[in-house]
Amino acid sequence: MAKKNLGFTLVELIVVIVILGVLAVTVVPKLLNVQSNANITVIESAVSAIKTAADLFKLKTLTTGNELTAEVEFEGVKGSNYNPWAATAKGTSYSSDYSSPPEIFEAAGLDVNDWAYRIYTPSNYSVVAAPRNVLSKAEPTAIEVKESNCYFEYLWSTTGEPTLTINKAGC
Repeated sequence: MAKKNLGFTLVELIVVIVILGVLAVTVVPKLLNVQSNANITVIESAVSAIKTAADLFKLKTLTTGNELTAEVEFEGVKGSNYNPWAATAKGTSYSSDYSSPPEIFEAAGLDVNDWAYRIYTPSNYSVVAAPRNVLSKAEPTAIEVKESNCYFEYLWSTTGEPTLTINKAGC
């Protein structure tokens, strides 16, 4: 009478384990990069929106006959020198507090709840921001945002051309 095989041999089990190991080694790193790629895309999209907003603000300022240094407001966004302020508008002046979003966030349609940001003054007003899933602190310092190595920075300029910087090294 023939003997029935009811299980797997040791060799078959080892082959399956090796195949699963090879799959894990090749697939897991790709899955880990998904979050990094998402953070980079979020930052690049925000910077693109900011560039567009700054360009539109400048065009609107020029087409309405305002001078470079004129303080202007378009659709609730305040600025001067052809660019939206990096700071928060406070009546006819500006502030670096968290009472309302930075003017450039308003102009670009960025939601402050998606960003850990700080308004500060290295030379002129600047806002530095990291995606909230990279830095979950409510009111970080500029140093804390920059230490994330996954941020953008918008520096308002008196020359009419804001400076945008991106750091994607830690995303």
